[in-house]
Amino acid sequence: MPFFKRIREEEKTRRYRQLPFLAVSKEPSKWPSPPDPRDVDRRLCKVDLAREMNIKVGDRVRVLYGSEKGKHGVISRIVREKNQVVVSGVSLKRSFWHPEPGPGKPSIVSVECPIHITNVVLVDPVTKQPTRVKRRYMMNGEGVRISKVSGCAMPEPVPVGLNERELLWKKHEEGVLRQEKQRRGPPKEDIFGNKEHFKALVRLVRERRAAEAAQGEAASRASFEIE
Repeated sequence: MPFFKRIREEEKTRRYRQLPFLAVSKEPSKWPSPPDPRDVDRRLCKVDLAREMNIKVGDRVRVLYGSEKGKHGVISRIVREKNQVVVSGVSLKRSFWHPEPGPGKPSIVSVECPIHITNVVLVDPVTKQPTRVKRRYMMNGEGVRISKVSGCAMPEPVPVGLNERELLWKKHEEGVLRQEKQRRGPPKEDIFGNKEHFKALVRLVRERRAAEAAQGEAASRASFEIE
């Protein structure tokens, strides 16, 4: 920096200097709190959304999002490890070949794919609209689910049994998925025929062609000698 600029900066700093009690401190106004020793052993815990949302097997629900939006169905199974539900007749996908094919039966069986539990909601029994549910206790201590839309008690879940698709899936597991890996590998060679027999046929054809070629050469030599 040139001399005159340095003098100008020093004069400017001296003229507009702040008093000690007006100087802006660069230290933080609040020091960070010491770390909590309990955070060392704290881990993420799984949350059972079915329990938090008061959803049970056999409840009638409505799909909120996805390609199946607006459809109604009954919960047939709850996958608590992944917070997913299986709704009967919703989110069907072609999965496997029919284990017992025959006339009048589909060749490929469709099964219900699981849906995340936050994509479904209970249906109010009075207004038939999606609703959230709260739990209240009666005088006798019985817990009842109450709809937040109409304030009515939710009906009890309907009994759900195994449907035809689940039975076919069990047969498919027993027939195909539980077989040994050696049987599920690539097809064996004998499926395409006996290769030794094919090699013998090839050898005979080559010998016949060689014999015909030798006879042709002998005939051509005999005709040349006669001439």
